[in-house]
Amino acid sequence: MNVIALVALSCCAAALMAAAGWYLVRVRMPRPPVGVYVSGDIAVLSVCVVLAPLLYLALPGLAVSALFGLVLCLAAQFTLAPVCGNRWAWWVALAATALTVALVGRPVAVRVCTDVLLAVAVVGVANLWAQSGMRSAHVAAFAAALSCYDLVATALTHVTSDFVTQVQDRPFAPLLALTGGRLPVAVGLGDLLLLLVFPLVAAKAFGRPAALLAAGVGVVVTSVIGLLFALGTLTAGFPLLTVLGPLIVVQHLIWTRRTGGERTTASWRSGSATPSTRPDRRRPDPQITAALAVNVPEELPEGTWLAVNDGRLIGTGSTPGLARRDAGLRETEVPPVVRQT
Repeated sequence: MNVIALVALSCCAAALMAAAGWYLVRVRMPRPPVGVYVSGDIAVLSVCVVLAPLLYLALPGLAVSALFGLVLCLAAQFTLAPVCGNRWAWWVALAATALTVALVGRPVAVRVCTDVLLAVAVVGVANLWAQSGMRSAHVAAFAAALSCYDLVATALTHVTSDFVTQVQDRPFAPLLALTGGRLPVAVGLGDLLLLLVFPLVAAKAFGRPAALLAAGVGVVVTSVIGLLFALGTLTAGFPLLTVLGPLIVVQHLIWTRRTGGERTTASWRSGSATPSTRPDRRRPDPQITAALAVNVPEELPEGTWLAVNDGRLIGTGSTPGLARRDAGLRETEVPPVVRQT
């Protein structure tokens, strides 16, 4: 295999981890009003990842490209929106998507455009998961499930190889691919997501040393696998997550034991160096108390939902989601409390 491409792939993985870390520190993504992650969410996410390739294999290639094109366009837009504004983010995402479609028939150009879109999307999705409350325990459970699946799909069956064959050189393929051909130098979307999301969640849960270790482990794993391909020891697709997954679980257990637990997202944002304690449920939450005491304008109809922050009315809507959205346009630092008139 192309040694230069294998080295470049490890460098790309390291660069994306650095970009995701920069984004985590510099950019605050709007928090979706979906509550917190629970074990059931991780189970559903794992099932979706397992079933997705089987579904895509049953679809025509054009339908697969259209579906992934839509996903990458939306992901690129919400990644860029906090950086350059919602309108410009839409223009850039749509222009990049249209350019990729216009270059169909030129495999190298399509691959480059797809790689750029995929890189932006993965940085955004990893940050969305980390900033919206995904915990290290969730990532560890997700990694454990995917490591087993990757072993079966890649090493014991032909599911992954058949899927790569179908989407390779098509626009919006879910692969960060540096070369084409029968054995492309590439890493899959699921592998990339775990490579990026665990260092981000580790930074939030345990601090910078944990994040640096997680990123270093990811780079070492991809580099060693690339070296084995370069030496000819590996000659077919390798289940990266079968190696990376257990290492993520081990890191989670070590850091949890050393620190006594994970920081919550709120503790991380406040700069706390230790895991936060559970709130005392016997005392009323001051944010809720302030929301209940806010003066409701007389012109608002009965049943209107109110978004309140620090005792101030900052958004209204006919549903809780619309009230949160109205409040989100004002870029509040703390998620608002929503109540009904």
